[in-house]
Amino acid sequence: MPKFIVGARLHDYGKGTPDELFARVSADGFAAVQLAYKKCVPTVKSYADITEALVNDTIAAEKAHNIQVAVLGTYVELAINDTRRLQNVADFKSQLAVCKALGAGCIGTETTKMCDQPAGTTREEAQELLCRSLAEILPVAEELGVTVGVEPVTYHSMNSAAATRHILDTMRSPNLKVIFDLSNLVDADNVNSQDRIWNDIGELVGDKIVAVHFKGQAFNPDGSLLHTSLEDSLTDYTGAFAMLRQLPQEVLPVLREEAVPARAASDIAFMRRFF
Repeated sequence: MPKFIVGARLHDYGKGTPDELFARVSADGFAAVQLAYKKCVPTVKSYADITEALVNDTIAAEKAHNIQVAVLGTYVELAINDTRRLQNVADFKSQLAVCKALGAGCIGTETTKMCDQPAGTTREEAQELLCRSLAEILPVAEELGVTVGVEPVTYHSMNSAAATRHILDTMRSPNLKVIFDLSNLVDADNVNSQDRIWNDIGELVGDKIVAVHFKGQAFNPDGSLLHTSLEDSLTDYTGAFAMLRQLPQEVLPVLREEAVPARAASDIAFMRRFF
């Protein structure tokens, strides 16, 4: 059974220097973070603004506050079916060395909402574009010894355990792993059959999971997403962790998304119930 390490998404703690933000999450009892510089450090407007000095400040903050960067969030659209994709690939590649310097567990991204694609783009086409992007990224990641984490989401190009397995099999890279959000494969149509989701994830990609996201969600009468507290969520955490506890990984960070700092203590207690 993995050792689960509880963490938080750093930009849920507002904006500031790495030292300020790491101090806040550490004081609240978290031991790991997902760091997306553009979302939490005011001086970072583009990936070019992530300087060596900023990376060194982040490393110092990691050590000072005993915080692990579990995921370096570099959220660009690697499956978008337009001319932006190549620049997105270049931006992502520019952060691989940052991931290595930080000692981060992985550099992560989602895989593009289908509603953001140009009209007529099929999911199969989007997955092919994702693979093209990864084909440029993964050789550099392998050379640096960096893990790339892709995150399936039910309404994105990589939308299921089977689709994720397809991407993994197509790329055949030991450096390509999976970020598993407990809620992102649950929607209004399958909310009552979550056992099947956990079984598919465990069987098809379980040993490739490098980080876990933990948040609350329910659904409006029209099926649209409703963000909730953890206590009010319809996500079957018990079933998901029954699967996760069977995995061979030695350690798995479990990162609270949409964290409310004032609720940190109760959220951490809630999350640990399933470890």
